[in-house]
Amino acid sequence: MLRLIEKNFFMIAQRIGLFFATVSFVAVIVLGYVSFEKINTKASDKIDAPVIDFAKYQNPISAQQESINKIPSSKISQDEGQDKINKAFDTHIDAIVESLEQLPDNVIDKVDLAQKVKILVKIKANPYSQELQLAYANSLSKLIQQMVNVGGAEINVDEFIKWHHKEFATQVNNQNKNNLLKMGNLKTEQTIGYIALGMTFGALGIFIMFVMMLVMLRIEKNTRK
Repeated sequence: MLRLIEKNFFMIAQRIGLFFATVSFVAVIVLGYVSFEKINTKASDKIDAPVIDFAKYQNPISAQQESINKIPSSKISQDEGQDKINKAFDTHIDAIVESLEQLPDNVIDKVDLAQKVKILVKIKANPYSQELQLAYANSLSKLIQQMVNVGGAEINVDEFIKWHHKEFATQVNNQNKNNLLKMGNLKTEQTIGYIALGMTFGALGIFIMFVMMLVMLRIEKNTRK
């Protein structure tokens, strides 16, 4: 009778141990995968150059845009140097000045126009990174040329520049807010990943414990035989 009870005890204990060892092993795999995915989650806080549509300022003729001179891209890699960045910025300034000089004298004061434009754009673009400063000058040069092409003599240039500045700042601020949300979500995901990693080690410890229990039960069973 005792032999039967002992035999059943070892059998039940082995099955329970095998069950929990299997469950803990599966947990190790699942939690390990989840922790790896969460910890390696990535998000970019890069701000893309805002795209401002001239049609937002004046709807009627703006839909039919005349040909616009190609302006060099504002994307400059970091290793190309400050000189090349300044050269690209000055190219955009020259394009702005060239467009404004096409306006009548009674619309804009052309005395020291190039210097005034350069100072104005630098002041307004100063809060941004160099890449965004180039994007600011690039965007303004394109929009001013569009303004001239569709009848700039009827548009208040100062108000137009203020409008462009506001639109640019609004888009940058919106991207900043979105980036803050993305980075917040990233930290949450990574925190979950580290918690899952801790649980993985816990499950691994439980798995090892049940494996050792099964080994000891097997040894005990063989010893009694």
